Amino acid sequence: MKTFDAQNYYTESQNFLQTRKKRQVKQLVLLNNLQRGDQNIASTLLLTLFNRTLSALYDDKLQVKFLPSQGIMQEQLNAYNTLYQSDYLEMDKARIDYDWMWDTLFFGRGYVETSQFDYKRKIMVPRNINPLAFGYDPYVDDTKEWRYYWKWITRNKWQIMKLIKDGTITGIKDIKELPSGVDEYLWEYKVQRENAKEGISPAKDTVNNDVFQILEMYGYDENGDKCVFWYDRDISILLMKEKLDYQDGENGESIWPIVCKEAFREPHSSIPFSVADILEDKHRAKSVLLNLAYIAAKDQANPLYWYDPDKVKDLTQLFSRQINQHIPVEGDGNLAIGPLNTKGSMPPEVLNFITMLQGEANDPVGTGVEVRPDSGPAETATAKAIDQQLNDMAQSLQSKILQFGEKEFCSHWFHRYQRNADALGKKMANIVGVKGIDTKEIDLKMFKTKYPPGVMVYSAKEAEYKDLVKRRELSELYPQLAASIDPEGLKNFNKHILFPLYLDDPSLTDLMFPKSLDELKAEGENDILAKDKYAPIGEQDEHSTHIYIHSMLQPKTWALWVHIYEHQEALAKQKQQQQQEAMAMAQGTPQETPIGENKVEPGGPQMGGERQSPMDATSPLKTETKSEING
Repeated sequence: MKTFDAQNYYTESQNFLQTRKKRQVKQLVLLNNLQRGDQNIASTLLLTLFNRTLSALYDDKLQVKFLPSQGIMQEQLNAYNTLYQSDYLEMDKARIDYDWMWDTLFFGRGYVETSQFDYKRKIMVPRNINPLAFGYDPYVDDTKEWRYYWKWITRNKWQIMKLIKDGTITGIKDIKELPSGVDEYLWEYKVQRENAKEGISPAKDTVNNDVFQILEMYGYDENGDKCVFWYDRDISILLMKEKLDYQDGENGESIWPIVCKEAFREPHSSIPFSVADILEDKHRAKSVLLNLAYIAAKDQANPLYWYDPDKVKDLTQLFSRQINQHIPVEGDGNLAIGPLNTKGSMPPEVLNFITMLQGEANDPVGTGVEVRPDSGPAETATAKAIDQQLNDMAQSLQSKILQFGEKEFCSHWFHRYQRNADALGKKMANIVGVKGIDTKEIDLKMFKTKYPPGVMVYSAKEAEYKDLVKRRELSELYPQLAASIDPEGLKNFNKHILFPLYLDDPSLTDLMFPKSLDELKAEGENDILAKDKYAPIGEQDEHSTHIYIHSMLQPKTWALWVHIYEHQEALAKQKQQQQQEAMAMAQGTPQETPIGENKVEPGGPQMGGERQSPMDATSPLKTETKSEING
């Protein structure tokens, strides 16, 4: 099998995408065109609706939760969710998401690479890819099935020299062997964009020839292994080759370290369409109409005149405008002079057409419906509500499409930790809450699982609406719940079900409802039971709480099963005792006091007797223990 054919792959991909990229550069010029002439105006339709769509989706921060899968314990899921929340800040994910979403909306697809891992900070380092300097396999639409993809990167002279020195670059021995500068067509992309902002672009080669363009290409080598290759600008010198070893695919293979998000997903398509594609023609049409209206307004303010040369004697007065100026004419009463332009600058027909263009632009991207000029009583609240619902549906659909890429990103994040878990050991996760910074130590060996966890990505806005509905329904059921469940159950309901619907920060619920003594004790007993050592139950234990906490322990041990059985047996006796007391009270007969217990008379406790609470009286374990002591 021949070696990797980078030149032909590059040419195949570049020919496929070049026309598309040229159009996208023109759309970028249209987005921020400042070179429109001093006598013209530009429409802001594309910029306004693009920013409105971007802000709506970027503000709707996608929420991520890891879900259980085969062989994964709750303790591990808690560690994944805690560490991801901490890494969100460390990775500067907010900036990554903004650039990623910007590229996604404007170019149709946005790409983030996940190949880099910082072993010193113990964190993945995602990076955005410029779609204009990127190419991929035109025959396959799924990123995981690409034969290859590539991107242009730039390195300065000192970076190249360091890579040669440490042995990363092996294809050359001296930097003089590497051609400097930037490729012509890539530089033209930059020049057009900078010129549109009235900037002056420098030459494509630097003063000291210290900028180098490197082609980073991912593909299969002659052995069928996925590798990353570095080539010079002319794709003639192989600078570096490295086999991918992420082990995040089937049978220990590697998945391409790239994650794609789409704005408008079209199945089985290798080229997407974007917000700019939808709005480009409307933007240009509105710009033309605005400029025509602008010219008409200027003509009204300073119109062109026709005149009769036989009657107007002094033409110089037409070129000088002063207050109370008069132009002497001679005639027989017929008109001798008058303006050529008499119509208004914005007639109703033009205004209605601009409004229609605005609606055509708003509807597909869900950015809100403009108020129509003729909207009167017919524009009812119901009609506005329907329009708003359609806009929300459009944004909700875009949000769901973006969630596909976010889910894949989380999968890459998990597998990077899984691949390096043995070498990294442990990591401190910092979570900012109401009590300040909460630091937890995460054992990264928890990432060593047979199957990866599930990932649930959901919209914050949708979750907010659903929580609103749940709060309203639960508030109506709350009085019935409070009357039908015990205090401990009501506390758990408030802590784990009701208040999380009101509070975004989970630490707030822990602040209001700290762990009970029984919960803390049960968690401590789990450490003993996990070692398959016997731990006796206590006579004052809240058995239902202990059973719940112990059931979360994985893997199950024989000591755990015995311990849970003892709690269940004690709980059954406790409930039986409560039922007997309830029946005795209903029949009006006093409950027989067990041997060793001090009987409480109706008039109050006996002198020297032990005070009892209802909970003490209903604990058979305590009764048995005291019987043994008194016996």
